[in-house]
Amino acid sequence: MSRLARLSLVLSAGGLRGAAHLGVLRRLTAANIPLDSIVGVSAGAVIAAYYAAVGLSTDELIDEAVLFKGRHLVAHSLNLRTHRRLRWFFEPFAGVIPRRLRQLESSRFDQLHHGVRSIGVVCHDLTHNCPRYLTTRSHSNISLYNAVATSASIPNMFPPQPVEFEGQHCNFTDGGISDALPILFAQSADLDATHIIASDCRTHGDRPQCANQQNCTYIRPVLDGTTVLRAPRDSLIEAVLAGENAVTDKILNQIRSWTVSHDHWNTLQTIE
Repeated sequence: MSRLARLSLVLSAGGLRGAAHLGVLRRLTAANIPLDSIVGVSAGAVIAAYYAAVGLSTDELIDEAVLFKGRHLVAHSLNLRTHRRLRWFFEPFAGVIPRRLRQLESSRFDQLHHGVRSIGVVCHDLTHNCPRYLTTRSHSNISLYNAVATSASIPNMFPPQPVEFEGQHCNFTDGGISDALPILFAQSADLDATHIIASDCRTHGDRPQCANQQNCTYIRPVLDGTTVLRAPRDSLIEAVLAGENAVTDKILNQIRSWTVSHDHWNTLQTIE
């Protein structure tokens, strides 16, 4: 290649199934794959933000995923809907959610970790019935905290959030409604990825098309025991392992071939 690749990791929606993204991310980081940007929607936005913006390690994220339960989301939903004076009652039942949200409040689109240079978040605009794309370059007046919180606002569980976006009054909610695997977003001018690693944890949906199929690798973990809101005992750690297993050596070799020159890659292949 004539220039270095800019790799973007795209993390889909998927609710609790999104735990598999952590396995994908851990496998990529263990292989020292450089990520220029991470794009996330709904569950994927949460993982993108805590890894790239808060700076948590994959192991820290996985340790908490093991303890996370669907009932924590229910308790957090009740906490948001109740009067402020009564929130102390529901907060202890929401697991790590309140503490981690407070940590996310101080994060920013433009202060990132682990070598990531840009982050992208997708929200759905209920007012105008369209996706809204927020990035490090063009996040308007919306904080990363609000972007992630609304992107992961599961419909009927969490209320839409009123925001001002580009001078318009909007109500934002779960980004998975309109763009559950935002590959084209990662290739847009604001993120400018040359190569895509797509991690797809949706329950259904066809494999999306990339602008250049040779520059895109698609990872779809097998997640039989976990649904969007239900995770039987031990299924989240199983989802993490499924994510790791989905990143095969063949996929890693394809990704590595993007990050070196054509001649250098042929030399490495000959040595192996």
